[in-house]
Amino acid sequence: MKIAALNSEAFGAPVVLFCYLDRTMGPGQWGDAGMYLQTVMLLLRAEGLHSCPQVMWTMYRKTVSRIVGADDRLALFCGVSVGFEKEDVPRLRTERAEMTETVSFIGA
Repeated sequence: MKIAALNSEAFGAPVVLFCYLDRTMGPGQWGDAGMYLQTVMLLLRAEGLHSCPQVMWTMYRKTVSRIVGADDRLALFCGVSVGFEKEDVPRLRTERAEMTETVSFIGA
């Protein structure tokens, strides 16, 4: 479970961004938040930084909210660790399904 330990340490990143949504927001807004975070992560790459979205922070939502002073009306969506990639460490790459396994084009 070394990866779980690294995950809970933000993989050694010096910064973690916490994304909160108002609890009244529905699934559509949660999807919007994911697309917004993807844009933030692409902008970080353009500046030479690396990032990793981490939903695992929601398991510690009460502690995180207390530390960052988040209002009770907000729900923790995820954290995003931000930093520079360490070149000298082994890289864990998970396998990805082929697009044909996960996407269906209708009417094409």
